[in-house]
Amino acid sequence: MLAKGYTTTRIARELHLSRYTVAEWISKLLDRFSCSNRSQLVAYSYAHRLLHVGIWPPSASSAIS
Repeated sequence: MLAKGYTTTRIARELHLSRYTVAEWISKLLDRFSCSNRSQLVAYSYAHRLLHVGIWPPSASSAIS
């Protein structure tokens, strides 16, 4: 959701969580991967193959096979 540019509030709404919980998770990820902002975190995630272009979300057909 960060890679899609969702705000903290939108992520919280989509996941049915408090925006404070989501903000804390994002903060912990930033610290863990030594990133200064969300853009760096997304770039780091792609560079280290934690995210893959065109893979998420998986389609229903690929989930079945």
